[in-house]
Amino acid sequence: MVALGAAIRERRLHDNLAAAYVADALGISRPTYRKIEEGDGTVEFRHVARAICFFDSKEALAKVVPLPLAEASITMKALMQPVRQRAGKRRQAS
Repeated sequence: MVALGAAIRERRLHDNLAAAYVADALGISRPTYRKIEEGDGTVEFRHVARAICFFDSKEALAKVVPLPLAEASITMKALMQPVRQRAGKRRQAS
């Protein structure tokens, strides 16, 4: 979150926008926007998502939440398969 907040702050400064302007445009309070830029983990993610969309900072989000590797990704087919169980020993009738 700190890296994402820093990227959002850097983008805001690059665009020469005041934090108050961005907070108003996002529909959030100024202290909440300040927390986003500081990387405070207590901010609701919907507010962070608005900031990401406002600055079109998908690349900043990708640094925080990287896409899974092709080898590590799971397919829908694998998710839908039933969990296989080992066969138990047959019980002998008494």
